[in-house]
Amino acid sequence: MEREEILKVYEAGPEAVVALVQGLINTYENKLTQLVSTIDALQHRVEELEMRIKKNSHNSNKPPSSDGLSKQRGKKSRKKRKKRPGGQEGHEGHQLRMTANPDHIEVHDVKTCHGCHESLEGSEANGYDRRQVFDIPEMKLELTEHRAAIKECPFCGVINKADFPEGITRPTQYGKRIKGLAVYLNQYQLLPYERLVDFMRDIFGFTLSKGTVYNFNKQGYDLLEPVEEKTKELLKKSSILHSDETGISCVKTLQWLHVASTSRLTHYIIHAKRGKDAMDAMGILQDYEGRVIHDFWKPYFRYNVRHGMCNAHAIRELTFIHEEYKQKWAEEMIGLLLRIKKKVDCCITSLHVSTLMTFEKEYDRIVKKGFLKNPRLPGDDHKRGRKKQTKARNLLNRLEDYKKEILAFMYDVSVPFDNNQAERDLRMVKVQQKISGCFRSEEGGRMFCRIRGYISTVRKNEINVLDALQGIFEERSFFPKFAE
Repeated sequence: MEREEILKVYEAGPEAVVALVQGLINTYENKLTQLVSTIDALQHRVEELEMRIKKNSHNSNKPPSSDGLSKQRGKKSRKKRKKRPGGQEGHEGHQLRMTANPDHIEVHDVKTCHGCHESLEGSEANGYDRRQVFDIPEMKLELTEHRAAIKECPFCGVINKADFPEGITRPTQYGKRIKGLAVYLNQYQLLPYERLVDFMRDIFGFTLSKGTVYNFNKQGYDLLEPVEEKTKELLKKSSILHSDETGISCVKTLQWLHVASTSRLTHYIIHAKRGKDAMDAMGILQDYEGRVIHDFWKPYFRYNVRHGMCNAHAIRELTFIHEEYKQKWAEEMIGLLLRIKKKVDCCITSLHVSTLMTFEKEYDRIVKKGFLKNPRLPGDDHKRGRKKQTKARNLLNRLEDYKKEILAFMYDVSVPFDNNQAERDLRMVKVQQKISGCFRSEEGGRMFCRIRGYISTVRKNEINVLDALQGIFEERSFFPKFAE
């Protein structure tokens, strides 16, 4: 207000002054309330962003690749080993050993005596000092020409032509071994098409087009369809099934690669959705009756199966609560889960009932202690839905609601402690993304999933990958027989 306006109010009398002052107070109180509300919201946002920055692969579900070189990793949960790196004392080691049946033998003769310099060319050797060199032969493309004889019958004059071997259908074509090698390099060793073409030219001295490599992958993809169906049927019959999903770039959009696996089988699928639609498209969980190990992703609970939680995920979340919020109960829960795991690892059949009850009581005590430290936050009565709670409170709710699933490994020693099997099966997919960046077509993504699932399966069954891939084109694909 200007000075003249204030003087007019003063001349109007005490009531006018009181009204002016009260009006100003009300105005500034409203502004102050708005400022306080804005500051609270900004402080909450800053805290949220600070917590996000402090998350890494040690205390959250973020992958190690997101840590970067500058981020400080949390203290390791593993104890420092006293052993030095490298081979330990008494370790047999691996080295080249002489073979009794070398492929080639080169004899180097002694022509003159080193003492008197007389000729020794006619003398027989008393023995030989041996040294063996391990190397690969000169690599070149081997070309086989097939000739079908044409004969005229001397009796009736009919022209007869011999049949070509099965699979020889064109004037020129690539053989089965070169197809298997190209698929091996592209799908297993993750060589991009262009680098694979360079490899073939440098090693074998011939140029293989990128389109030809694609055709090899497509042919292998088609031939592996019955193997994939057999794998899915075996997965449905397994007692323990590991499931997980990870984001993947396909046709410049975020899609999701889902995995269902056991210690002997792997099946992948790429889908635009992360939840139940994708799981239905995979076609396994609808008919599955065993136990699914996963990481608390809610869509899994929409299936009528038994559940087992990945405690490695739970421990990382508990680590974050302990390190950033300094809450002792989180550290106690980590210690309890690891103690139970150690006890289970030493057990052959099952834990004693008294031991189970002791661990259950300790679990309940820690959860109760956590709730006392993290009371429910009051919500806005005018807003619908659940009231937003702290991360610690949400984690405690999960620990309370899914106690049986989290401790499934304690009640049944055949249940794994974590979901590392599925995470390992997804690891090479992330490596592929780092190398190639994305799948340029959905068909390319589907081809990768089927072929890569086959590669993972044959590796788990200790079968040579190159031989298995070449076997696809020789109609001797590996068909798994056991789920686990």
